[in-house]
Amino acid sequence: MKALYKNLALITSLLFTLSIIGLAYYLFIFPERIANQTHLISLMEVPELKPVLDELYVFTGVSVFLGFIAILLHLFNKNDENESNVVYIEKFKEKKDSKEAKNSKSEEGDVDEELKEINAKIKKESDNKLKAEKLLSYLADQLEASQAAIYVADKKGNKNIISLFAAYAFVLPESQTVSYEFGEGLAGQVAKEKKLINISDIPKGYIKILSGLGESNPAHLILCPIMKDQKLLGVAEIASFKEFSKSHEILVEKSLALIANDLSKGKQKETEEK
Repeated sequence: MKALYKNLALITSLLFTLSIIGLAYYLFIFPERIANQTHLISLMEVPELKPVLDELYVFTGVSVFLGFIAILLHLFNKNDENESNVVYIEKFKEKKDSKEAKNSKSEEGDVDEELKEINAKIKKESDNKLKAEKLLSYLADQLEASQAAIYVADKKGNKNIISLFAAYAFVLPESQTVSYEFGEGLAGQVAKEKKLINISDIPKGYIKILSGLGESNPAHLILCPIMKDQKLLGVAEIASFKEFSKSHEILVEKSLALIANDLSKGKQKETEEK
């Protein structure tokens, strides 16, 4: 709509200019037109009328000149406003980017402090599964998550799969196993694409949280691949009733990196034993 109004403004300004020029020309030939139409003498030949006609020509000329100046000033003012808006927008963007950069640094600083605390809690644990469970428990506490799980990558015949390795508040008997092929379900899709996803609209019935108060469905979910040297080691899945922020994503990614090396060594050990 703004472009339409701008074009209309230019067209009407042009028409106004042309009409003023046309009016000035018509007034200039007006005496001759009167003479031709009435077949009488020209008004210019009447000495008493000449000063009046001269005043009319001067007034018309001044009006045309002022009209031109007004239009030019209007156009220049529009350009200045546009330039000012561009400058203002650029400054606003710079200010916003600067603010976001500061917030990002602040968030990363907070995350680094939390990582030190996490590392202190899990580094003394020698068993990889217990270490993963402690990590999930700490993350659940920090993120106010209601459920979490870590799946490790494996092979079943010719198929790439991820199998449940460690869990927090997971509604499943210990004797039962859970696994997904790459590309199967949300966890399998993350294993296939190797990219973190933050979902705020979990499919109905995907996860259920059981407690003494009954059964409910969380609304938010983070699924993050566990990587080392561009190789997928597993996938972490964390569910919550509260939305996950960008700083939460950073915390999850960096926390999982703390156990990536242990999972990699454990995988190598299993391969050697086979």
